[in-house]
Amino acid sequence: ASLLISIPIAVIVVLISGIIYSLQIQNEKTINKNLQKDFTTLVYKQMALNLSSITSDLMILSESQTLQNYFSSKEKMYLKQIMKEYLVFSQRKRLYDQIRYLDNQGKEIVRVNFNSGNPDIIDDTQLQNKGKRYYFKDTVKLGKGEIFVSPFDLNIENGKIETPLKPMIRFGTPVFDNNGKNRGIVLLNYLGENLITNLKQLNEGRISRVMLLNSDGFWIKGLDKEKEWGFMYDNRKDDRFGVYFPVIWQQIKENNSFQMENKEGLFTSMTIYPFKESLKSST
Repeated sequence: ASLLISIPIAVIVVLISGIIYSLQIQNEKTINKNLQKDFTTLVYKQMALNLSSITSDLMILSESQTLQNYFSSKEKMYLKQIMKEYLVFSQRKRLYDQIRYLDNQGKEIVRVNFNSGNPDIIDDTQLQNKGKRYYFKDTVKLGKGEIFVSPFDLNIENGKIETPLKPMIRFGTPVFDNNGKNRGIVLLNYLGENLITNLKQLNEGRISRVMLLNSDGFWIKGLDKEKEWGFMYDNRKDDRFGVYFPVIWQQIKENNSFQMENKEGLFTSMTIYPFKESLKSST
C-alpha cells in the first residue's frame, strides 16, 4: 500500500521539478533575448554616432573661412593655409585615408594622404582630375548642406583591390562661395576599418556573435572572414547572409528592428540609417 501512495507523490515531485526547470529555461531565454536587443541597440547607436561625427568633420572643412578667402582672392597663401589645415586634421583625427578639395570641374586642388599614419601634402604635379568619377559627379550636383556617401567597399588602386584590404567609405559635400556659386566639393575617404574595429571591441567578451551586412546582404563583418566582401569579387556572389539564412534575411529586409529564434540560433537585427535627413546616397 505504501508503494502505491509513494508513486503519485514521486510523479508530482517530478512534475513540479520539470515545471521549475522549464520556467528557468524560459526565464533564461527571455533574459538572453533582452540582452541581445540591448546590445544591438548599443551597436546601432555607437555606429550612428561614429558616422554622424564624420559628417560634422566634413561640414567643418567645407565651411572653412580660409576656403572662402581662397575663393574670393585666389591667393596662394590661402591655398597653403588650407593644406596645413588638412594636414593637421589628418594627423589629429587619424580616420581619413584622404582629405581633398576638388574644384567644380573635378580637379584636385588640395589633397592630403594619411600615408599609413604619416600624413603628407600631395604635390601639385601628382594631383589628378576626378571629374569623371561617380563620387565627384554625385556630390557636385547636391545642394548646400547635403551629403554624399559612397557604398562601404574596398579601396581599388589601378583597377585592382588594394592589398592588404582597405575598407573605405567616401563622404562628400559641395562648397559654395559667398555669392552662392558652386566652387567644387570637399571629400573625405574614411578608413572603414575603424568602424569594424569598434564593432569587434563592443562584442568582446560576449557569447553572441556580431555581424555587419550591407543592404544586399553581403558580409562586411561576418562569422567567417573568408566570406566577407563577397560583392567585390566576381566569383563570390553567393557569399551572402541570405544564401545561408534565407528566412532570417527576408525578415531583416522587411523589418528595421527584428528578433527571431529558430534551430540555427537567436537572431537580433537593426537596420542603420545614419543622418537620414541630409544623406544623398551614391548612384
